[in-house]
Amino acid sequence: MNLSLGLKYLGLLLLGLMAGSSFALVVGVGPTLESLSILAYLEFHRSWNHSFSMMSPIVYSVVLLALTASLYLIRGRWKSMEFVLIAFAVVCVLNELLMTYLGNLPLNQLITNWDLMSPPPDWMDIRSQWLWFMYIRCALLVAGFSLLLASILMMKPVRSSPSDAFAAA
Repeated sequence: MNLSLGLKYLGLLLLGLMAGSSFALVVGVGPTLESLSILAYLEFHRSWNHSFSMMSPIVYSVVLLALTASLYLIRGRWKSMEFVLIAFAVVCVLNELLMTYLGNLPLNQLITNWDLMSPPPDWMDIRSQWLWFMYIRCALLVAGFSLLLASILMMKPVRSSPSDAFAAA
């Protein structure tokens, strides 16, 4: 296996985990969050935010580094479908980060500073905005994962020579 393919597999694994956790939040947790009381919502949000804010930057960095390095290694084939699919997967991840920084992070800061005894009167609207950004982010991660998976599935199989079969045996 060459380095570019290994980097794509690493990116696929991590992006798949990111998309999967985002999808679980949107499908499983999102509707539940809409029905929580302010106290339950704040407890969940603060715990969730603390857990994810520790590991997310590392995972995003590794995904972007792996996919960018993969693009660099195949830069000679920049007109190929493989290159285009990986590039658009990177664009999806970068757009998802943009949604995070422009949408969820400012709302996280706002929500973290709420007083449990006197939340703002529009707290349900803010919660809905936070979830709306999560839905967009989920769509971007699933799209990025799908594009990266397509780049791997569309690769032409490498034909092995009889000497490769002997060496493997």
